[in-house]
Amino acid sequence: MPKKHKNHFANIWYFFYNFETILRNYERLINSQNILLKKYALINNKLKNTNQIKEMMLEVSNSIIEIDNTEKFFNLILEKLIDIVDDGHKGSFLVLNKDNYLEYKASIGFNINDLKKIKIKLEETFLWKKSPQNISKPCIIDDIRSFNSNSLNKKSFNALDDIEALNIKTTLSTPVIIDDKLYGMINIDSLRKNAFNEDDLLIAEYFSNQISIAIKNHQLIEKILYLSRYDSLTNTYNRCYFEEIVKNVYRKAIRYNEMFSIVMFDLNNLKNTNDTFGHVVGDMVISRFSEVIKDNIRESDLFARYGGDEFIAIFFNSNPTDIENRLSNIVNYCNYHPLKVEGKDVYVSFSYGISHFPEESEDIDFLIKLADKRMYKYKKEFKAKYNNLDF
Repeated sequence: MPKKHKNHFANIWYFFYNFETILRNYERLINSQNILLKKYALINNKLKNTNQIKEMMLEVSNSIIEIDNTEKFFNLILEKLIDIVDDGHKGSFLVLNKDNYLEYKASIGFNINDLKKIKIKLEETFLWKKSPQNISKPCIIDDIRSFNSNSLNKKSFNALDDIEALNIKTTLSTPVIIDDKLYGMINIDSLRKNAFNEDDLLIAEYFSNQISIAIKNHQLIEKILYLSRYDSLTNTYNRCYFEEIVKNVYRKAIRYNEMFSIVMFDLNNLKNTNDTFGHVVGDMVISRFSEVIKDNIRESDLFARYGGDEFIAIFFNSNPTDIENRLSNIVNYCNYHPLKVEGKDVYVSFSYGISHFPEESEDIDFLIKLADKRMYKYKKEFKAKYNNLDF
């Protein structure tokens, strides 16, 4: 037999003899490729989720300046997280208060007004029960009703049950840590059993870290906005922000033919109080005056600190007689409720002047000056009545 035929038959024999081995190696190759394909699919999904989270966080970050209401901001966070987590149907955002209770601040799929009536002890929460010594990682809880039945006090359990907040199957609970302290928790709820997995835990953990930064930035923006609008001592509008609001008040009054009254206030004898007791007590007098006024005006009325011891208010839809009676009652209240300082009575006394829109003018600046002029007339008469004390 020629040599080339011998080699040919040798190759055929070798093929059949090793056929089983070749098949096993081929199967291993196919399995290996399948594993790689699955791995690449998982990587692509994770990359897709990561991109979604980045886009979502960009939207949340952009809204920090636009949304000045904290609870609206929390609601936006919930909406975005429910969108990104598969099988997430409902959710709630809870914030830890100084008494170590979690309070509901926002929710999706539940009535937030009902939830706000319920407070949960930290020790009763999902995260605490899962890892009491280290509430820093998200966790998954299955069979919610059974879990809560064993964890919550009876009152809280019944309250949640009454509003159908326990009609869920699985919860993904995520801590929100700010400056190394527990700030609150985000719960994403599913109506399906065993809805969440390890990938969801990773997403929740990443999301939580990003949200902590966003919330801290939102708090900073809120503080800046507060300082730009409010007087820190009295928690009333400051002059600059009040003047912005008055522009809208004026336009609305002209458009709808509304009336309002402007009242200028000035504290009496504050210099004497500062000289006698110090500026700390003077600040106490200013604060008490502000509290009394705010307690005796309607929510629709406006009140602001206009200067050092000067304040301004706008009373809507009240006739002059009604306003005079209200202010007279406030004067009487202050006369009978002095501050107690070092065993002495320190009275909160003030003068005021009123002007009326549009009866006396439609010029806001003129009305403020008119109210101020009348206030100083009141002060002069009051000063003369009380023997020329240093007012």
